[in-house]
Order: sequence, then C-alpha cells, then structure tokens
Amino acid sequence: MPETDARPVISTGAHVRALLTLMRVQWRTYTLGLVFVGVSMITALTYPWAIRRIIDDGIGGGHLELVNGLALLMLGLLIAEGVGTLCRDFLFNLSAERLGAMVRNRAFEQLLRQDIEYFDQRTTGAITARLSADVPNLQRLVGEELSDALRFALWGIGGTVLLFRTSVLLSAVVLLAVPPMVALTSVLGRRVRRLSATAQTAHADTGAIAEESIAGIRTVRAFSQESGEMQRYGDMVARAVEAARRKFFAASTVGGMSYMLGEGSALLALWVGGLMIVRGRLTSGALISFVLYAFLVARGFRNTSEYWTEALRALGATEWIFGVLSREPRIRLEGGAQPAAVAGRIAFEQVHFAYPTRPGAEALAGIDLTIAPGEVVAFVGRSGAGKSSLLHLLQRFYDPIRGRVLLDGEDIRTLDPSWLRGQMGIVMQDPVLFSRSIAENIRYGRKGATDDEVRVAARVAHAEEFITRLPEAYATPIGDRGVQLSGGQRQRLAIARAVLRRPRVLLLDEATSALDSESESLVQEALRVLDYRPTTIIVAHRLSTVVNVDQVVVLDRGRIVAIGRHEALLQSCDFYRQLVETQLVAV
Repeated sequence: MPETDARPVISTGAHVRALLTLMRVQWRTYTLGLVFVGVSMITALTYPWAIRRIIDDGIGGGHLELVNGLALLMLGLLIAEGVGTLCRDFLFNLSAERLGAMVRNRAFEQLLRQDIEYFDQRTTGAITARLSADVPNLQRLVGEELSDALRFALWGIGGTVLLFRTSVLLSAVVLLAVPPMVALTSVLGRRVRRLSATAQTAHADTGAIAEESIAGIRTVRAFSQESGEMQRYGDMVARAVEAARRKFFAASTVGGMSYMLGEGSALLALWVGGLMIVRGRLTSGALISFVLYAFLVARGFRNTSEYWTEALRALGATEWIFGVLSREPRIRLEGGAQPAAVAGRIAFEQVHFAYPTRPGAEALAGIDLTIAPGEVVAFVGRSGAGKSSLLHLLQRFYDPIRGRVLLDGEDIRTLDPSWLRGQMGIVMQDPVLFSRSIAENIRYGRKGATDDEVRVAARVAHAEEFITRLPEAYATPIGDRGVQLSGGQRQRLAIARAVLRRPRVLLLDEATSALDSESESLVQEALRVLDYRPTTIIVAHRLSTVVNVDQVVVLDRGRIVAIGRHEALLQSCDFYRQLVETQLVAV
C-alpha cells in the first residue's frame, strides 16, 4: 500500500499543545462550561457532608427540623446538579462540534495546499477516509467526555482534601491505589496510543481499497475480479480488526485494573473504619461520609485515568490530521512575482528531473529547449520519454533537480505559483470533470465567466453541438467524473474549460485522442485561429496532430533527440521516422 502516515507524526506533548491551541478558539464556550463543571463538583462533594450531618446531628441529636432542612438542601443540590449537567454537556459538545468543523475546514485547506509530491505518495481513498474518521475521534476527546473527566478529576482532588479532614489514617489507605493506577495508565496508555494509530491507518487503507474498487468498477467487472477485490478488502478489514483487538485489550486492562484498585482501596478503608467505630475513634455518620467520599475519590481517579487512556487512544487516532495541519508544502500556492504582461516565451535550460517517488530514475536528463511566443510545438516520443514531465515542470507541480525553467526570461521559481498556473490552460488525455453541471465544469476554467463566454468557449471546442441536444443543455448534470458523457464529449468540455481562461500558454496532453478524425480536425482548426494566439505545447500520439505544428521535439529517455518540422524530420531523423511508422497513429 502507498504511504499513509502510519508512523507517529508528533510527540504526545506536542500533540496536546496543538490540541490546546485549537481549543483556545472556543475559550468562551469552554469557560462557561467550566462554571457548570464547578457546580457539579460542589454538589457532589456536599452530599456526603449533608448525610453526615443528618446521621450524627439530626438523627443522633433528635433534631427533626435539621433533618428536614438538610433534606431540602439535598433536593436543591440534586436540581442544581441536573441543570449543571445539562448546561455542561451542551456547552462542551457545542464547542467540540465547532472545533470539529474548524479542523475539517483547516485540514481540507491544508490538503489543497500540499504539493503534488504529497499526493503521489498517498491514495485518494486513504486521505478521504482519514479526513472523515479522524475528526469524530477529536470531537469525542474535547466534548462531553472532557467535561466528565474534569468533573471526575475535581471530585478526586476535592474529595481527597475532605478525606484528610475526616481521617488521615483512612485517607492514607484509600490513596494506596493512586501510585499503581498512575503507573498502569502511563505504561499501557502509550501502548494504546501506538495501537490506535496503527488501527486508524488500517481503517484508512481499507477505505482506500474500497474507493479504488468502486471508482474502477467497470474495470473490475470487465475482468471478473469481484472475488479478488472482496478478498483484498476482507484481508485489510481483518488487519484493522486485529489492531483494534490489541488496542481494546490494552485499554480494557487499564479500565479493569483501575476499577479493582480504586474500589478495593475504598473497601479496605471501610473495613478499617469499622474497626475504628468499634474502638470509639469514629462516629457512624463520619464513617458513612468518609466511605461516600472514598468512593467518590476512587471513581474520580479511576474515570480520570480511563479518560487519559481514551485521550491517548484518540490522540493516536488523530496523528494524521495533526500532521496535515502542521505540514508545510515545499512548493507554496502563493508568493513571488506577478509580471504585468506575459508574452509566452518558454525555455528549459539544462533541466534534470526525477520524481520524488523514484529519486534514482531520471525522467529528464539535460533538456535545453526554447519555445517562442505564440509558437505551436509538439512533443513526441515513446512512453516514458519525458513528455508529460516537461508539462509538470512548466506548471511547477515539481521543481527540477538541476537547471531552470523560464517564462519570458524569468525563472518560474521566482514567480507566484498560482499566478503562473493562471496563465496556463491544460487539457489532459483523460480529463477530470466534476459531478456538477456542464456550465459549471466549463466555468471551472475561470470563475465568474458569463454565460455568453461559456458558450463561446464551448463553440471553440465544438462541444455546443452535443450540449444543446441534452435535456437541460448547459444545466445538465454530468454525474461522477463525467461518467454520463462519452470520452470525446469529456475531452471537448475540458478543451472548452481551458480555452475559457484565455491562457497565454496552452498545454494539450493528447487532448483530442478520444475524438474522431473530423471532430479532431475541427477542434485543431479552432485552436489555430484563436484571436490571442497562445504558446501551445502538444503531447502527441497522432500523426495528424504533428503535421502542421511549428516544431516537433523528439524525446527519448529524458533527452531531446531532434527538433524540426515534420517533413524535415522525416528526411533527417531515423528515430523520428521509426516513431511515425510504429508509434504515431495516422487516423
């Protein structure tokens, strides 16, 4: 499987600091929620005191009015705790939901800002699965469960103080459970965090397999590979379940041992307290009050330790999204010069390049090439010759290892990347369209384009003739990735999208391969007579594409073999003549 960030991205301490930084945005709501956490703490710690007064002073002293007054006080405390619980949970859950929405937006923005290298190393399914799965884990960590953990922690601290006020000896007995509980949580908690990251990665890989199989369902069906894909998916699900099993065992061990230690110490204190009553060193009301505080403290520390274990699990499960939020791309979207005018002169100077995923294999090995403004140039060569790599560098999807790529004499690394790409229009052999209307897909080339401009672009691409025959014309939805259109129709829409932005540089990566000969001829003629005459680079596999261009650049194994017009190359270059005979299809 491609890399899916299975390794821990940041330490626990840095992780917690990053989380607190995010939570600071919702500090007002959290602060108000903390007020009601305090209400819950006060009511819980007051109950044992009231019970002690009822037993020792009310019942023991025969003061009925004191019993009634304390009973009303406890009723008031009950109502106050109910209201406090309602408000506390609402405020913390609201904060968590807002925080989750903010993280989703920031993570999506960060993903869109990452360089192409990032996506080369990861699958689409894994990215989308992590984006949807990590945020709920984060929300659980900072929502109602956090308010409960704070309440339990305050119970433990406040209860401990009141325990010592009642009996130092019994308090020491109860607190015997704390050191082993802390040690257990620390040791197993780290294991839970690590296993959570592993389980989350396995789930992401499962999503990647599902996305890949469903997106390619026609290929799966055509090759009768349904059972193979089911097996692949099942194996990955089993791997995720195994990782989750080990995580659950570690977390359950923490919970079970914490329960036994906490409740065991409270029971031990009850036994010791009983001996003290028999010896006249403690009243019955004081013992009952102490036991209630002891169970409160035990429950507080136990649940706090369980929350910490759960928090480590959630932190492990959200390592990926925090890694995305903190990752800085090598090639930023903005920053750099934005020249006032672009002529369209392109130059490659001693360009060497290897893809980051294959650093040992040079895709380009010393390319020197100059393309004049308005010139139409075709790149030809066998598969892997470096044709598309030149287009990738020109769009600055990657930077060369050595050498420079120039636009109007300026190194494109000094130019604003978004501005640079805004000067270009590109049409791919297999164009990507979106599940929107035809008009929206064409307008993707230039936001804010008028309906008339969209129609003009469609006419240039000879797309209007099929668009007007659709039920809703330009408003017709085209389905996921344009699945409701033919390959030729998708290519024409992609050409219209590129033409709409009136680019100074037009890149056509076998842009007419899905068109019949007549349609291709019409589109090529329309592109040749564009009124603004862009510099045009064509990656060609058809003989008809290269016949009328200004220059044909012949590439082989990342090097330029020859440059010239089609007729001259046929006479002077054996390699090109062989390409024409075996690679360039004359249709």
